[in-house]
Amino acid sequence: MSDDFELANLLGEAPPPRPDPGFRFDVLSHVAERNRRRAAQARALKQFSIFAAIGLGFAVIQAAGFEWSDSQPVLIAAAALIAAAATAVLTIQGPGLVLSRSRALLRAPLLRV
Repeated sequence: MSDDFELANLLGEAPPPRPDPGFRFDVLSHVAERNRRRAAQARALKQFSIFAAIGLGFAVIQAAGFEWSDSQPVLIAAAALIAAAATAVLTIQGPGLVLSRSRALLRAPLLRV
């Protein structure tokens, strides 16, 4: 990716007539932004799918005629499995990844007073 022509193809524009570091920076910033946007869309779709499946699960349980007292042991077991999975993820990835996200939320301009 050292050729301006290849970089211009990534951006969809004509390459500059002579080498231009500013053009290269613009191309790389546009490509990085596109990748961030795609990753954000994938995360949003994944999160939406998970919550939709949870809601559908509750609807199916209610439609099957289970009362809260009937389904409570199953939900407690599911909560225990989720807690175990969260503990495993924290153990494998380390607390730095999870804490960095929470620190990033605290630095968000919307939460500043």
